[in-house]
Amino acid sequence: MAAFLDTELGAAAPAGPDADVARPAQDVIGVLFRQACEQHRLKEGFELLQSVARLRPTFADAAEVRELPTAVRLAKGPEPVRLVCFSSQVALAGVHQYARFASAFRDVRDVVALAVPGFAEGEALPATPDALVDLLARMVREQVGDEPFALLGSSSGGVLAHATAARLDRDGPSVTGVALLDTYVPGDDSLGQFEDQLLGGMFAREASFARMDSARLSAMSWYFNLLGDWTPPKLTAPVLLVRASRPMPGGEELSPQQWQTGWTEADEIVDVPGNHFTMMEDLAASTAGVVDDWLRRI
Repeated sequence: MAAFLDTELGAAAPAGPDADVARPAQDVIGVLFRQACEQHRLKEGFELLQSVARLRPTFADAAEVRELPTAVRLAKGPEPVRLVCFSSQVALAGVHQYARFASAFRDVRDVVALAVPGFAEGEALPATPDALVDLLARMVREQVGDEPFALLGSSSGGVLAHATAARLDRDGPSVTGVALLDTYVPGDDSLGQFEDQLLGGMFAREASFARMDSARLSAMSWYFNLLGDWTPPKLTAPVLLVRASRPMPGGEELSPQQWQTGWTEADEIVDVPGNHFTMMEDLAASTAGVVDDWLRRI
């Protein structure tokens, strides 16, 4: 549908000397970062993104944010525990990353996906981790009201789910559980060896999900620095870690101990079919089944 609309809208664009005005300009930052990745110059690439991010507006208090980031209900059903999903902090991410996963919960339970502040054009970035988590906790409260709920995050979105659960432990309301989908602790050496594959996977999926423009790329870089030293605190709610059973391309010769996440605060660990990407794509229904079974048991 997206491809069809893109074609139709492109065909409807004005022709002639003013045609270029109707088309978005090529994002120079995105082009330069892609070139840096292709040339294996990631350090220089991220330095460029950090320079852009430092020029963007920030918020130091959640109360400063008047228009909350996007929240989308992806499924509705009678099960009592609502599932609130956090977007990850990579340039490709957004509420769309849970579309396939949430389809397994239709007519089963409510699933809401929350966008992360700073990834849309014109949005401010959080100045501190506390400002970020306070805002996320506020977003969760607006979505769940007095209903029981669990938090979930795929990849780096799990960091946000865990951090927000800790804030809600302190300020309320209580979280029923936290599900982490192939989430690594920031700075985990197991993930660092797959930087090229992760970035390559993002670029390969760009046409299907979201254009990685300067806003998204600079936000990704900002979050990597902002949460680079974060460590997971102990939660009162149970924590499920759902891990990929296959490594990303290039890691086939490594043992699972070398590439799988070892989130130490997990109360239960389940391995599912697929790798870091495919467990939320073609194999998303299997991943969702594990989460649904766990929610029924806790």
